[in-house]
Amino acid sequence: MFMNKMEKKTEKYPGFMTVDVEEYYHIIGVKGTPPVTAWDSLPARVEIGLNRYFELLAAKEIKATLFFLGYIARNNPGLVRRAREYGHEIASHGMFHREVSMMSSSEFHKDALESRLLLEDISGEAVKGWRSPGFLIPGSTHWFFEKLLEAGYKYDSSVLPLKKSSMGIIGGSFAPCFINCAGGKIYEFPITVVKVLGMNVSMFGGGYLRFFPLKVIARMKDKVLARYPLTIYIHPREIDTEHPHIEMNPLRKFKTYVNLTSVPAKLDMLLDSAKFIRMGDYLDAQE
Repeated sequence: MFMNKMEKKTEKYPGFMTVDVEEYYHIIGVKGTPPVTAWDSLPARVEIGLNRYFELLAAKEIKATLFFLGYIARNNPGLVRRAREYGHEIASHGMFHREVSMMSSSEFHKDALESRLLLEDISGEAVKGWRSPGFLIPGSTHWFFEKLLEAGYKYDSSVLPLKKSSMGIIGGSFAPCFINCAGGKIYEFPITVVKVLGMNVSMFGGGYLRFFPLKVIARMKDKVLARYPLTIYIHPREIDTEHPHIEMNPLRKFKTYVNLTSVPAKLDMLLDSAKFIRMGDYLDAQE
């Protein structure tokens, strides 16, 4: 199912700093999330958070991979161009933050193709990578990788291997690897998980990063980097503590907004833990 050229022993693997460039209201599975027709009337905050990441990454001399939502890129082409000027990789997060499992294969292909062409037109460079909003739900999208290939992508970073079913998608590997499809092969950068008490646990991005204590994350990242690359994923809203909050049930509200103030210190620690490179550059070295 997969081939991986990073199986050789190494003292330390690299890291990938990734940002899902979307607005504070782009939250999946919440009734309070506004419809697309209302987006233009809402206050924009994405630039505030993204500028803070630009500053942090510049201070660390790190180049990141930025998964831009097509809607954001179309309304803020200057952000895309600035990211490119800073040396960051431009990748796609789809056009309108729709879960893959909620689309037909033809709808998904159209979305993936449209967002790639838009980003390439703005940035002036080829877009290789894709990340699905809400990550990839195993079993419901058997056509996913084939359609990504057809839409012109070279790699994906959507699989969150918390369960055995999702590990099956990537051949049982937590490390980046090639996936063979009928139309060719595509590279998968799975969202990093670490095994704790026999369970696969994510703690290096989003709500997981905010929930776990810094000392636990610091200990677990060493465990990861001794075995495979570390993928960090984050959103502009998570470093913009003053962004508007969306109405939602208490449990989801906790998961969405818990420990926002802890993000800078945790990122500072993680970004000092390894050599961070762009996903596209890593893939080029594997081919």
